[in-house]
Amino acid sequence: MAELIDLEKFRRKLMADKGFHTWLTRFQEQFGPDTRLKDLTDATLLYLATPGDEHLYVFFDLIMGAGGLGGSARFRLDDIAPPTKLKIMDTAFALMDRVRFEVMRRLGWVINAPDEDTPLIALVKKAWSQEENFAAAVPDLDPGRPEYAAYEKLPPIDRRVFVRRLIPQAVTEFRALVEGART
Repeated sequence: MAELIDLEKFRRKLMADKGFHTWLTRFQEQFGPDTRLKDLTDATLLYLATPGDEHLYVFFDLIMGAGGLGGSARFRLDDIAPPTKLKIMDTAFALMDRVRFEVMRRLGWVINAPDEDTPLIALVKKAWSQEENFAAAVPDLDPGRPEYAAYEKLPPIDRRVFVRRLIPQAVTEFRALVEGART
C-alpha cells in the first residue's frame, strides 16, 4: 500500500533544511521545522538579539535559504534585485524583533508574546508575506514591571513603542545574565 505524504510537512522540512544550513555550523545545535524561539539556547538567542551587520546576515541566511534564494553571500555580492533585497531586510528586522521579544519574555518583562509557539520557519513565512500585520505585533508589558503604571495609561499604539524602547536595556541585561552564567 502506498504511503501518504503530508506535502505541507515536507515543504516545512525542506525550508528548514535550507534555512538552517549555516545555523547548524554557526551555533552547534540542532534546528528543524518545529524549532521555536523558545527552543533556542540562551547563547544563540543572545547572538541573534545583538545588533550589528554580522548578526543581521545570520537572519538573511535563514530567510534566503528557506525561500530558496541562496545564502547571504548573494546579498553581499548585490546579486539580488533591489525589491527582493528590501523584502529580505524587512523580514529580517521583523524576525529580529521577535527574537528580542523572546529575550524580554525570558527575563519576565513581557507576557503574551506574539506567535511564541510558532516554529521559526513558519515565522519566516509569515514575516515574508507580512501576514496579519506581522511586524506590528508586540507583547504586553508584564504587570509586575516597575514601568507598568505608566504603560497602562498609554493608548495601544503607544504601548507598542513603550515596549520597543525597552529592547536595548533587555538585551544588555540578558547579555549580563548569559555571560555571567558562563563564568
